[in-house]
Amino acid sequence: MTNSWIKKTLACAFAILVLTPSMMADGKKILFTGDSIIDGNWGGTERSLTDMNHIYGHGYMFICAARYMANYPGENYQFYNRGLSGNKVVDLKNRWEKDAIEIDPDILTILIGVNDLNNVYNQGENAEMDFVQFEQDYRDLLERSRRKNPDLKIVLCEPFIFPVGIWLKNYPHWREQCDRMAEVVHKLAQEYQAVWLPFQDLFDQLTEDPQTPSLTYWMWDGIHPTAAGHEKMAEMWINAMGQPL
Repeated sequence: MTNSWIKKTLACAFAILVLTPSMMADGKKILFTGDSIIDGNWGGTERSLTDMNHIYGHGYMFICAARYMANYPGENYQFYNRGLSGNKVVDLKNRWEKDAIEIDPDILTILIGVNDLNNVYNQGENAEMDFVQFEQDYRDLLERSRRKNPDLKIVLCEPFIFPVGIWLKNYPHWREQCDRMAEVVHKLAQEYQAVWLPFQDLFDQLTEDPQTPSLTYWMWDGIHPTAAGHEKMAEMWINAMGQPL
């Protein structure tokens, strides 16, 4: 066995280990969780966990995952969508072990709150949220995740509404409630050194664009962004996180 043959064999083995994607270690895990705005109809079914046509849904989370995976294949990023339509913060709390702790992400993005507000809306036009309970439940998510991973990078998103659909009636009251809820989340973002994404501010600014034909161009029902709205949300997430992750 010659030294030349040994060197070539070692070189081939090194190339396989370093350059073959299938043998690369998994890269950073990036988890998005919350309600239908993140869900994007990914479904949360066993089929959706394995079917790459559906695994990321069709919201801003999908756009973020697509951009990073396309631009940085060598990073082998692992994206997870665990948004579920209709969820409130207490629903996240009840499924946190399975849908967050067990995944053990390196980056955690949370967008939650509009269903908490919608639940209060159904109690009467002047009903008010229990902000103390909302904060306690939200803080529980962050505490459990930080205990699991002290180095976890957290991204907290501002909940938002538009004066469209159900919010048209008595919008000033519901916007004030939404803003107070956002203040709670912003305070938590500061406490946990999280990245803060001001989505309500984003949509407010978008409506000032003279080319915008109507409010529904960005958010079709006062809760769910359109494709254009999701693109703008993805731009904000990407700009805040930088490239690569």
